[in-house]
Amino acid sequence: MNDSPMAASLAEPATVFPTGRFTFQEFIGLERWAEGELARIRLKHRAELMNYLGHFHGGVLMTVLDAAMAGAIRICSPGCSMVTIDMATHFMGTARGELNAVGRVLRRTRNLCFCTAEIHNEDGELVASASGSFKYRAAEAGSRSTDTSTTT
Repeated sequence: MNDSPMAASLAEPATVFPTGRFTFQEFIGLERWAEGELARIRLKHRAELMNYLGHFHGGVLMTVLDAAMAGAIRICSPGCSMVTIDMATHFMGTARGELNAVGRVLRRTRNLCFCTAEIHNEDGELVASASGSFKYRAAEAGSRSTDTSTTT
């Protein structure tokens, strides 16, 4: 059993991620799910997501990291909308096959949330990591502000 202060506010996995619309994350094929307080992301190989060397493009890796961190916020704060205000990314390897990412919340304040994420390739090797700061955004009734991308 988890006794952390965030555990009490964890959302049901089915309600964490927005559905019923087509966003950039769906466009590139991200699969997202909650595992306790962690956000899990999987992205399978698609030729159009690769760079000229045949590896996942760095921008795609950054999108996966951003989605993993935003997903972790959604798990701890159901219905929350946020924008990325800062993201430091470290590339440590390459990947051609499947990407597997995990995002976690480090600390929440009244206005900001601090997170980390890692991506591993299909062999389990660390490919990239990031830390990010996110600002909460008030959700508007009937709006499309529930997107986890940096442009909500």
